[in-house]
Amino acid sequence: MTCPTSDVPEAEIVERRVSRAMIPREGLRDLLSISSAREPILVAIRGEQLRELLRLTPLAQLLAIFTVLLMGWELRHAVSWPALIGWMMASIFVACARIIRAKMLKLRIERQIPPNALPETTVLVAVAALLWVVPPLLWSPMLPQHHQIMIGMVLLGLMSSGATSLGIAPMAALVFILVLGVGQVRMTIYHESIAETLLAATIPLSMIQSILANGRVFVRQINSRCDLEEQGQLISLLREFQSSGSDWLWELDADLNIRYLSIGMARSIGRPVAELIGTSARKLIDPGNRHSALSEGTRALFAAIGGGQSFHEIAFPTIDGKRWFCMSGRPVRDEWRVITGWRGVASDITLQRAGQGTDSIKIARRDPLTGLGNRLLVREMIEEARLRQIAGDGQCVLLLLDLDRFKLVNDTLGHAVGDQLLIEVARRITAVCGENAGVARLGGDEFAVVWRAASDTLTLVTLAEAIVATMNEGFIIGATPIHVGVSIGVARAPIDGVTEGHLMRSADLALYRAKEQGRGCSAFYEPWMLAKAQADRLLENDVREAVRRGELHLAYQPILDAASMDVVGHEALLRWSHPQRGSISPDVFIPIIEDVGLIHQIGDWVIREACRQAATWSSEWRVAVNVSVAQLTGAGLHETVAEALRDSGLAPHRLEIEVTESVFMGDDTATLGALSNLRSLGVRLVLDDFGTGYSSFGYLTHSFFAKIKIDQMFVRAAANGQRESMAIVGSILALAKGLGVETTAEGIETAAQAELMAHLGCSQLQGFLFGRPMSADAVRQAQHRPVKAPEPIRRRA
Repeated sequence: MTCPTSDVPEAEIVERRVSRAMIPREGLRDLLSISSAREPILVAIRGEQLRELLRLTPLAQLLAIFTVLLMGWELRHAVSWPALIGWMMASIFVACARIIRAKMLKLRIERQIPPNALPETTVLVAVAALLWVVPPLLWSPMLPQHHQIMIGMVLLGLMSSGATSLGIAPMAALVFILVLGVGQVRMTIYHESIAETLLAATIPLSMIQSILANGRVFVRQINSRCDLEEQGQLISLLREFQSSGSDWLWELDADLNIRYLSIGMARSIGRPVAELIGTSARKLIDPGNRHSALSEGTRALFAAIGGGQSFHEIAFPTIDGKRWFCMSGRPVRDEWRVITGWRGVASDITLQRAGQGTDSIKIARRDPLTGLGNRLLVREMIEEARLRQIAGDGQCVLLLLDLDRFKLVNDTLGHAVGDQLLIEVARRITAVCGENAGVARLGGDEFAVVWRAASDTLTLVTLAEAIVATMNEGFIIGATPIHVGVSIGVARAPIDGVTEGHLMRSADLALYRAKEQGRGCSAFYEPWMLAKAQADRLLENDVREAVRRGELHLAYQPILDAASMDVVGHEALLRWSHPQRGSISPDVFIPIIEDVGLIHQIGDWVIREACRQAATWSSEWRVAVNVSVAQLTGAGLHETVAEALRDSGLAPHRLEIEVTESVFMGDDTATLGALSNLRSLGVRLVLDDFGTGYSSFGYLTHSFFAKIKIDQMFVRAAANGQRESMAIVGSILALAKGLGVETTAEGIETAAQAELMAHLGCSQLQGFLFGRPMSADAVRQAQHRPVKAPEPIRRRA
């Protein structure tokens, strides 16, 4: 990836960073401190101190126990038994406690649990020292000279041993030697010898000076080792710097305060480096934790940091939305795997996002076909517009566009022509929107417009109408005229959504509404759309459970011969009795079944169940089953029908497969092939709702259909004396008579409607007048009872 040249040469960055890293940390305060460390060097010093203590403590305390036992034996006749035994038990207990503590710390280290052992160790050392000065302070005056000499030698040996075993923990060593030194000096005072007292005071002081000197050497060695490790990490970081094309280096401490920052990054932020050092990076990027709610990149950044995970090329906007940064980083851990800070690289990608250059930042945000932005850039444009909107700089409106009839172009003219059409569509949308919007292609035939200008309804309606109008002008691709439309969903921030996700969801629901309204139009988001979508989602879950629990069942509505008024068949209708909601209308749940992809599973069950139950009826009755477009053109319908007939033993001519005119709006070849396959099984094909949809007169000439069903809309209108509907019904009946196919009038609810349809020449009648849908058991019982037709119809029959 090629990026702009950094403002600070790499050599300068390394020099500044390394020179800062190599500042020695050998001060007296650092040597004597026993508190928890956070800086990497001090953490390393504490770790090395602890390891040395753990290595030397067990042997030193075993020697201390041996010395206690030896002194107890020597003083058994000179000191009272209770005092001597109490002192020995206390001293041995402290020594054992230090051994056990060392074992526990070693176990924690093996499990990589960071211990802070120096305070406890210092306390135990102080208690041990106080116990060791009991003999010289309390017992020495009453002891013979040879015992006093023994105690003095023991104190001298203990101080030498402490200087060795505790030297790498100077505070503990100083406490131990100073306490023992006080006991040594106090014992010499009893001898009233100034030279002896001065000598006793000089020995611990010289040991203290040696401990401090050795401590400085120890810290210097740790410093050197840490410097080497840090330089190795810097080399690795610079390699990433070069491979990613990033401009700057940065470093944070464990609390996310800025420890180091390149001059160029500070300049891009707009503040001097000295002012930024020590500043909280979280407050700088996301003051008040408001930014994270709007920016997915900011959320991802702090989620990675919060989880202690490395992150790579996370892009996020500044708080005013005017600039974009891209950051990569990884945690810096101590030997206990505790995070002590963060290091990484960063760059300003504002120009690359805008399309300048050819690097991966631009490529990752561009649609390769149209050159527009892609889904990633849409998200970032919405975040940017929202931040600017909050700052009082413009508005944020999202328009989602979906082309109508584009699939037909791909299917009939090929994908190459479809691609050229998409390129032209992108050009027209961009021209209509102008400079006040960002245009992107989400994928397929879906586009998005992020509008930043006025967001009043009139302006947005005008914009949407302009986009619809330019699509309706038609296109010429090569020498082929192509006509596609567009449906548009509009959502405005913040009323329709505060975040990118919410705004995208609202615009998508509005787009769905626009498609429901007939396509080629726009719709604005309204709260009820979300409520309906949520209700549909809950109903979808219920539908799946209903299928699993077997709550769906079939009901059968009788179909009568118009001349004899005898039942000739039944139409199988899918019903759902919900445990809590009761009976749910098919108009509600069948579209959901189709949307969630259950139509094939449930449709196959309907065919098998209808055939099984119909096989138990009178041999003269037929059963009609509705088949959706998806079922007809999908795979397996022919096999399902054949198996249902074979398994149930139902005669093929007693099964009627009903399809609507909408089946002819798709792939003609697939539709005709599916109809032909079904007809070859001997079943009867029925064209349902004839005259309400796609003009299918041409398909009637293929002799596929044995029956035409006249929609109840025409039946009711004709019975009400509407001349146009009367003419349509008459034309349908004449056409059917000429083709030799039966006709069924649907939705008969009154005797007048039934008498009129019979008078006009309909073959069959169906509707609530003759009976509501009933269960399979009720159908079997009714086959022995004739349906009672209204009196006028019975007389005519």
